[in-house]
Order: sequence, then C-alpha cells, then structure tokens
Amino acid sequence: MKLISKALFWYFLLAAAVFGIGGGVTFVLVKEAVEQETDYELARNLRQIIRAIENGQPTELIENNHVKIYPLQQALEKENRFYSDTLVYHVRTERMENFRKLVAFRNVEDQPFKIEIIDIYFEQDDIIDVVSKILLRLFLIFSIVLLLGSFLISRFIFKPFEELLASIDRWNLKSNVPLEIPQTNTKELQKLNKFLKRMTDKARHDYQNLKEFTENASHEMQTPLAIAQGKLEILQEDASLTVEQMQLIQSALFSLDKLSKLGKALTLLTKIENLEFETSNNTNISDIARRISLQFSELAELKGLGLEKDIRSGVQLQIDPLLADIMITNLLKNALQHNIDEGRIEVLLDEHQLCVRNTGPEPSTPMHELFGRFKKSNGSNGTLGLGLAIVKKIADVHQMEVSYDFKAGLHEVSVKF
Repeated sequence: MKLISKALFWYFLLAAAVFGIGGGVTFVLVKEAVEQETDYELARNLRQIIRAIENGQPTELIENNHVKIYPLQQALEKENRFYSDTLVYHVRTERMENFRKLVAFRNVEDQPFKIEIIDIYFEQDDIIDVVSKILLRLFLIFSIVLLLGSFLISRFIFKPFEELLASIDRWNLKSNVPLEIPQTNTKELQKLNKFLKRMTDKARHDYQNLKEFTENASHEMQTPLAIAQGKLEILQEDASLTVEQMQLIQSALFSLDKLSKLGKALTLLTKIENLEFETSNNTNISDIARRISLQFSELAELKGLGLEKDIRSGVQLQIDPLLADIMITNLLKNALQHNIDEGRIEVLLDEHQLCVRNTGPEPSTPMHELFGRFKKSNGSNGTLGLGLAIVKKIADVHQMEVSYDFKAGLHEVSVKF
C-alpha cells in the first residue's frame, strides 16, 4: 500500500470517528433546542389561556384537542408547572405520536385551575434522520475533497519522494555510480536526501575496499601457497628422506591444501555476500544437476554407495550458472562425505525444490547450526565445515529456503525455490 493510500485510509477512519461523535453531539444539541422551543411555545400558550380566563372567556370555548382546563375545589398553596413527554393519537397521521405536555396549576381570579397543554413534538427518529442526512452529505463532500486533495498532494508534494524511491530502485552498488538525488525544497526530504547520499557514498567506498581486499587477499595467498606446495612436492621426491620426514612433508602438504581450499571458500562466500554474481538470466538447473550427478556417480560407486536420480527436465531458475554448480556440488559432496558403508544418495529436483538425501549417522551438531560456518556433523572427517554455509548463502541471496532434517538414519537437505 502506498504512503498516500495509507494516509488516506487513516484520514477516513479519523473522519468517520469525528463525524460519528459529531453526529451524537449534534443530535443532543438539536434535541435540547427542540425541547426548549417546544416548552417555550407551551409556556406562551399557557399565558394566553390565563389571560383569556381573566378576561371572562368561558373555559369551554378555550378548550380543544390540545388544551384541557380543570377547575379545582381546593385553593392552591403554591402555583407550579411540569413538562413531560407523552404519546397521543394524532388524527392526521392516524397513529400515536410524540407530544410535549405542560401541566400547570394556577390561581386565576381566585379560582384554582389545572391546565394541560400538549403540542406536537419533533420525534427522536426525525431528529436522527435529519442529522444523519446532514452529516452524510458533509462526509461525502469531505471525502471527495480529500480524494482530490490527496491526488494533488501526491502529484506535486510527494513527487520528489517518488523520484527518490525510483532512483534508489535503479541504483546498483556494484556500478560504483553515485545515487541520483532529486532536488526538493521540503526540509524533511532534504534531510533524507543528505542522509541517503552520505550512506550510499560510504557503502560504495566500503564495497570497493572490501572487493579489492578480497581479490588481493585471494591472489596473494594462493601464490605463496602454490610455491610452498611445489617445493614440498619436489622435496618429497628426494630418496634420502626417512619415513618420519616423508610423513611430516605429507602433513604439511595436507595443511597447505586445506589452507588453499579455505581461502577459496571464504573468498567465494564474500563474493556471494557482495552480490558479485549476475542473476538476471534464467539457468537450466536440470542440466547442471544431471551433469554433476553423473560426475559423482563414479565416486559413489568407488565408495560402494548407490546414487539414485529423479531430475525433472526443463527446471529454470534465475541464478548464476556457477553458483548453481557450486550449490549442487556442495550438497552432493556433503552427502558423499557423511555416509555409511553400502549407503545410498538420492537427488530429487522439480520446479519447487532441490532435495538431496543420504544415509548416515545421526549428526552430533544441532541441525539448526549445520548451516553456520565451520560447523560439522562429524569433526573428524577432515572437511572445512563451509559446504552447507555456502549453500545457505547462495539460497539466501536468491530468496530460497534451505532446510535440514534427519529421520530414521536418513539425512535430507532441501532447497525450496
């Protein structure tokens, strides 16, 4: 929902609340005003009746459907009058209607009288109907004005904000191009523009520094490692070496190889986090899964493992082919390394998910931690503990969901697209 739409929604809610409360207040005020006017009219009629009696006019001529005069036998100690609501049959409408009634006790020419006067009363339903019609029309007018006003506001006042959002959407950190900031004379937007300018410039600077460091570190580390490995391999061919010396050289070569792989894996993780791989084109992940499964089938056969494949053709994903290759390779390598004698591996792929299952012992590490860096289900297998971490990172940057499960001796890693 757009900002202007959300603001309109809350404005309408507040307006409905204000009009609702205003309707109640208006009803009470109108009702009080009607009562006061009706009571005033009843009091005026009472004065006219008293004046007519004082002038000697017979009470029979004064009485009608709205006026009743009752002579009293006992003198009044105190004159008084009372107002009340009552229901009276109305001849014209042929139904019971609300009337306002005045009962007055008066001494006129030393004769006590009880005088009852009724007058048609503006009904409560009529008041509600009138107030509702007025407020409804006002609310409709207010709504039309608010909608037109919001259109003008979004067209002119919010235009720089929308341009800024569009500029942010177009901006690419890897392009090393500054963020385009639209001009505006609104102070709040000016503050936002300055903040975004400062933040994006720092992000570009940090990204370029990190990228250069990663590239330099990867290159500079691999070169001396390769030189050290080459010299150790030459030294290994010396026939005068003892068995202990050969073992030491083998251990050093193993450590150097592990260090080289670790550097490459960490560099790959950094590149994935920095979004250095293109994901704009669709990749046929079915072909990649078949090719890698075929490569691993020979390794599985050498270890006495069965490899079963159920790969649906034509599965397309918006992912870099190299990352897809790395993800599937790491899953199959993980299934191969953490297996048992005469075990099996299953590779399942459809348009919804990639699933790799394998037999193996129960992991010693909690399953929710296996996607962390340097986390292993078996610490003695000589792996780096970065395979599943790389799979998780590839899935995260492509909005995929990775899950790990272990049931009845069967490991299952699923990547849902």
